[in-house]
Amino acid sequence: MRRAYSFLIMALAMALGPGCSHYSTTGRLPAHIKTVSIPTFENETAEFELPQMITDQVTDRFLSEANLRLGNTEDCDAVLIGKVRSYYEEAETFGRQQELTVTGRRVTIVLDVEFVDKVDNKTIWQNRSFSRWVVYEPDKESEQDAAQRVVGLLADDLISTILQQW
Repeated sequence: MRRAYSFLIMALAMALGPGCSHYSTTGRLPAHIKTVSIPTFENETAEFELPQMITDQVTDRFLSEANLRLGNTEDCDAVLIGKVRSYYEEAETFGRQQELTVTGRRVTIVLDVEFVDKVDNKTIWQNRSFSRWVVYEPDKESEQDAAQRVVGLLADDLISTILQQW
Protein backbone atom coordinates (compact mmCIF):
# COMPACT_ATOMS: atom_id res chain seq x y z
CA MET A 1 0.00 0.00 0.00
CA ARG A 2 2.78 2.38 0.92
CA ARG A 3 4.57 1.61 -2.32
CA ALA A 4 1.42 2.36 -4.39
CA TYR A 5 0.98 5.65 -2.53
CA SER A 6 4.60 6.66 -3.24
CA PHE A 7 4.19 5.75 -6.89
CA LEU A 8 1.02 7.83 -7.13
CA ILE A 9 2.73 10.86 -5.56
CA MET A 10 5.71 10.54 -7.90
CA ALA A 11 3.46 10.18 -10.98
CA LEU A 12 1.47 13.27 -9.98
CA ALA A 13 4.64 15.28 -9.37
CA MET A 14 5.99 14.34 -12.79
CA ALA A 15 2.71 15.10 -14.52
CA LEU A 16 2.06 18.38 -12.76
CA GLY A 17 5.60 19.61 -12.24
CA PRO A 18 6.44 20.90 -15.71
CA GLY A 19 2.98 22.39 -16.17
CA CYS A 20 3.17 24.33 -12.94
CA SER A 21 6.70 25.61 -13.36
CA HIS A 22 6.17 27.71 -16.48
CA TYR A 23 3.16 29.49 -17.91
CA SER A 24 3.15 30.84 -21.42
CA THR A 25 0.50 32.39 -23.62
CA THR A 26 2.55 32.33 -26.82
CA GLY A 27 0.90 29.19 -28.14
CA ARG A 28 -2.57 30.55 -27.59
CA LEU A 29 -2.92 32.38 -30.89
CA PRO A 30 -2.69 30.90 -34.39
CA ALA A 31 0.96 30.43 -35.32
CA HIS A 32 0.76 32.83 -38.27
CA ILE A 33 -0.12 35.79 -36.02
CA LYS A 34 3.15 37.56 -35.26
CA THR A 35 2.13 41.23 -35.54
CA VAL A 36 -0.89 43.11 -34.26
CA SER A 37 -2.27 46.57 -34.84
CA ILE A 38 -4.20 48.30 -32.07
CA PRO A 39 -5.61 51.59 -33.37
CA THR A 40 -6.74 54.12 -30.79
CA PHE A 41 -10.13 53.08 -29.46
CA GLU A 42 -13.06 55.13 -30.69
CA ASN A 43 -15.04 57.08 -28.13
CA GLU A 44 -18.78 57.35 -27.56
CA THR A 45 -18.44 59.01 -24.16
CA ALA A 46 -17.75 62.48 -22.81
CA GLU A 47 -14.49 61.19 -21.27
CA PHE A 48 -12.02 62.40 -23.90
CA GLU A 49 -8.87 60.89 -22.28
CA LEU A 50 -10.35 57.41 -21.82
CA PRO A 51 -9.76 55.93 -25.31
CA GLN A 52 -6.03 56.71 -25.26
CA MET A 53 -5.64 55.37 -21.70
CA ILE A 54 -7.35 52.12 -22.67
CA THR A 55 -5.44 51.79 -25.95
CA ASP A 56 -2.11 52.30 -24.17
CA GLN A 57 -2.88 49.76 -21.43
CA VAL A 58 -4.22 47.16 -23.88
CA THR A 59 -1.22 47.61 -26.19
CA ASP A 60 1.25 47.20 -23.33
CA ARG A 61 -0.49 44.05 -22.09
CA PHE A 62 -0.88 42.58 -25.56
CA LEU A 63 2.78 43.03 -26.44
CA SER A 64 4.03 41.58 -23.16
CA GLU A 65 1.51 38.76 -22.67
CA ALA A 66 1.07 37.56 -26.25
CA ASN A 67 4.69 38.18 -27.35
CA LEU A 68 3.58 39.93 -30.52
CA ARG A 69 5.15 42.84 -32.37
CA LEU A 70 3.23 46.00 -33.08
CA GLY A 71 2.49 46.54 -36.76
CA ASN A 72 0.56 48.98 -38.86
CA THR A 73 -3.03 48.25 -39.80
CA GLU A 74 -2.31 47.67 -43.49
CA ASP A 75 0.21 44.83 -43.21
CA CYS A 76 -0.22 43.28 -39.75
CA ASP A 77 -1.43 39.74 -39.09
CA ALA A 78 -4.19 40.76 -36.67
CA VAL A 79 -5.97 43.89 -35.53
CA LEU A 80 -7.74 44.71 -32.29
CA ILE A 81 -10.52 47.21 -32.91
CA GLY A 82 -12.15 48.88 -29.93
CA LYS A 83 -14.71 51.46 -28.99
CA VAL A 84 -15.50 52.94 -25.57
CA ARG A 85 -19.29 52.59 -25.50
CA SER A 86 -20.02 53.98 -22.06
CA TYR A 87 -18.53 55.32 -18.88
CA TYR A 88 -20.56 55.94 -15.79
CA GLU A 89 -20.07 56.65 -12.15
CA GLU A 90 -22.89 56.07 -9.67
CA ALA A 91 -23.66 55.54 -6.00
CA GLU A 92 -23.03 51.96 -4.93
CA THR A 93 -23.36 51.74 -1.15
CA PHE A 94 -25.03 53.92 1.40
CA GLY A 95 -24.45 54.57 5.07
CA ARG A 96 -26.82 55.94 7.64
CA GLN A 97 -25.63 58.33 10.25
CA GLN A 98 -27.69 61.43 10.97
CA GLU A 99 -28.67 61.41 7.31
CA LEU A 100 -28.27 59.05 4.39
CA THR A 101 -24.74 59.25 2.93
CA VAL A 102 -23.01 57.58 0.00
CA THR A 103 -20.11 55.49 1.28
CA GLY A 104 -19.12 53.83 -1.99
CA ARG A 105 -19.33 54.73 -5.65
CA ARG A 106 -19.00 52.55 -8.72
CA VAL A 107 -17.10 53.38 -11.92
CA THR A 108 -18.06 51.24 -14.93
CA ILE A 109 -16.57 51.18 -18.42
CA VAL A 110 -18.14 49.28 -21.31
CA LEU A 111 -16.24 48.48 -24.51
CA ASP A 112 -17.10 47.13 -27.94
CA VAL A 113 -14.08 45.06 -29.06
CA GLU A 114 -13.19 42.79 -31.95
CA PHE A 115 -10.00 40.83 -32.59
CA VAL A 116 -9.60 40.07 -36.30
CA ASP A 117 -7.21 37.58 -37.93
CA LYS A 118 -6.32 39.46 -41.12
CA VAL A 119 -4.43 36.53 -42.64
CA ASP A 120 -7.47 34.21 -42.54
CA ASN A 121 -9.87 37.17 -42.82
CA LYS A 122 -12.01 36.16 -39.85
CA THR A 123 -13.01 37.46 -36.45
CA ILE A 124 -11.31 35.47 -33.71
CA TRP A 125 -13.20 37.08 -30.85
CA GLN A 126 -15.79 39.81 -30.42
CA ASN A 127 -17.78 41.30 -27.55
CA ARG A 128 -20.00 44.35 -27.96
CA SER A 129 -20.46 44.88 -24.23
CA PHE A 130 -17.16 43.96 -22.60
CA SER A 131 -17.25 45.68 -19.21
CA ARG A 132 -15.55 46.04 -15.87
CA TRP A 133 -16.26 48.09 -12.78
CA VAL A 134 -14.77 48.93 -9.40
CA VAL A 135 -16.21 50.37 -6.24
CA TYR A 136 -14.30 53.13 -4.52
CA GLU A 137 -14.72 55.20 -1.37
CA PRO A 138 -14.91 58.89 -2.34
CA ASP A 139 -13.15 60.03 0.83
CA LYS A 140 -10.19 57.70 0.15
CA GLU A 141 -9.85 57.65 -3.65
CA SER A 142 -10.73 59.95 -6.52
CA GLU A 143 -13.01 59.01 -9.38
CA GLN A 144 -10.04 59.38 -11.76
CA ASP A 145 -7.95 56.91 -9.73
CA ALA A 146 -10.85 54.45 -9.71
CA ALA A 147 -11.23 54.88 -13.48
CA GLN A 148 -7.52 54.09 -13.94
CA ARG A 149 -8.00 50.91 -11.91
CA VAL A 150 -10.92 49.92 -14.14
CA VAL A 151 -8.81 50.53 -17.26
CA GLY A 152 -6.05 48.26 -15.91
CA LEU A 153 -8.54 45.52 -15.08
CA LEU A 154 -10.21 45.86 -18.48
CA ALA A 155 -6.85 45.52 -20.23
CA ASP A 156 -5.97 42.41 -18.21
CA ASP A 157 -9.39 40.83 -18.76
CA LEU A 158 -9.40 41.64 -22.46
CA ILE A 159 -6.02 40.09 -23.16
CA SER A 160 -6.78 37.02 -21.04
CA THR A 161 -10.12 36.51 -22.76
CA ILE A 162 -8.68 36.80 -26.28
CA LEU A 163 -5.74 34.51 -25.52
CA GLN A 164 -8.00 31.91 -23.88
CA GLN A 165 -9.90 31.47 -27.13
CA TRP A 166 -7.00 29.31 -28.31
